[in-house]
Amino acid sequence: MYTIAHRGASGNAPENTFAAFDIAAELNADFIELDVQLTKDGHIVVIHDDRVDRTTDGSGFVKDYTLKQLQSLDAGSWYGAEFKGERIPLLEEVLKRYHSKIGFLIELKGHASQVGLEKAVGQLLSKFSFSIYHIVQSFSLKSIQIFHDMYPSVPTAIIARPSFGMFSKSQLTAYKSAANYVNIKYTRLNRFLISTAHRHGLKVFAWTVRNKKTAEKLQMMAVDGIVTDFPDFISKDG
Repeated sequence: MYTIAHRGASGNAPENTFAAFDIAAELNADFIELDVQLTKDGHIVVIHDDRVDRTTDGSGFVKDYTLKQLQSLDAGSWYGAEFKGERIPLLEEVLKRYHSKIGFLIELKGHASQVGLEKAVGQLLSKFSFSIYHIVQSFSLKSIQIFHDMYPSVPTAIIARPSFGMFSKSQLTAYKSAANYVNIKYTRLNRFLISTAHRHGLKVFAWTVRNKKTAEKLQMMAVDGIVTDFPDFISKDG
């Protein structure tokens, strides 16, 4: 079972920064989960929200910033004074730093402004084909289908919120056509849902876990990976 550090070790450092990624690597996470978007001038940066307001000292939409403008923002002080000066990383910088040490679960943000994100990410990942492991995920089935059609050798995942603790046959068929994993909010997971996904050839990740008891329960349910803000919550013996 994989331990997946949510936006890095975001329980210990500001999300989607090198500070959080360094701690995730130190804690021996199997994957770093991160979010990517395109800047105004076409660079792939690591940030969750479509606006910079929550996690930086700036304001406005990511798509309206050039890379140089984005990287002038402080992406750490909001979390704690000791992280002042952390900046929004380029995906390429992150891959260069960690590609031989840890896997990546890369979320394509589905905002309407992000035209061409699938192609840009796939082209970049092709330069790191010798890395440990990459999985590309999205809430958008359309986005994952586009990515899968262009880069079929890269594993993909659908982020899902199943209704009533189950998937319909049509959902499973659609997911299977484009993805290797289905990533589900932990509050909607049950053993039947996990076994159904497994029978259809889909592995299951649970997100996002922020306490140890929940992590232990999910390990007993035979999920394939747990996305958590605290990678040290996951027992490697489980």
